[in-house]
Amino acid sequence: MKNLASLRAEIDQLDEQLWEIIGKRVDVAREIGEWKRAHGEPVMQPKRYQQVLDQCLEYGKRYGLSETLIRKVMEALHEESVRVELFTDHIQR
Repeated sequence: MKNLASLRAEIDQLDEQLWEIIGKRVDVAREIGEWKRAHGEPVMQPKRYQQVLDQCLEYGKRYGLSETLIRKVMEALHEESVRVELFTDHIQR
């Protein structure tokens, strides 16, 4: 059995990886915003969001995560993605 300090260190490493991945996701959302603006596409696309949410709910099931957690995380990620897509000209990373 691992000790508490090593378990906490593992969590710290995973948290850093998680934020790195979220940062990359935001970068892609920024590019999507630029593409949508250039092609006259609306930022809000509910059908696409539902597809992504459904896919993530399936991923969550594979890892034993609750639907509540998946929905909360995806809602936060979606809100940030929309914000970045809408204001991509004004946001620098």
